[in-house]
Amino acid sequence: MYRIIPALLTVLLLLLSGCGSKDQNAFSAKVYPPTDRIATAFQYSQVPPPCRVFAHALVKLPAKLSGLEIQQLVFKEAGARGADLVLIGQTRRMEDDEGLRFNYYGPGQEYLCSEAWCGWKFGYDEWEDQGEWVNIGLLQWGNDQVSFEYPLMMQLALLRCR
Repeated sequence: MYRIIPALLTVLLLLLSGCGSKDQNAFSAKVYPPTDRIATAFQYSQVPPPCRVFAHALVKLPAKLSGLEIQQLVFKEAGARGADLVLIGQTRRMEDDEGLRFNYYGPGQEYLCSEAWCGWKFGYDEWEDQGEWVNIGLLQWGNDQVSFEYPLMMQLALLRCR
């Protein structure tokens, strides 16, 4: 009887430890002072050499946003994290509207974009389940005349260039 109790307690502790686990996609990168001056790049080759990538993210955007609203939401998050440059990747249509959410995927340590960028290789399990491709480039980004009637998922990297 007394041998069973420690084993049961161990199993119970293991089960309960999973209940309070932290969000695996929460922001955990280096903390920089907030900024309100943020630039945008759509290709890693446009990123100036001194810029360091400190966060990778997939951004879930709700339906019925304009290009300007998307830019404002991304810049608000990036500025709060201290990014002064945002690298925008591809965008895909989502089936379900999950509201606004930034899911972060590292990196474990910041790196120089010009020397170590290896593409959009994070969050693949989440990314592969999305729908058709959606163009958000120079003509759509920040444009209040462009509207997206469906929810979106966008690849994003936050960089610090100072």
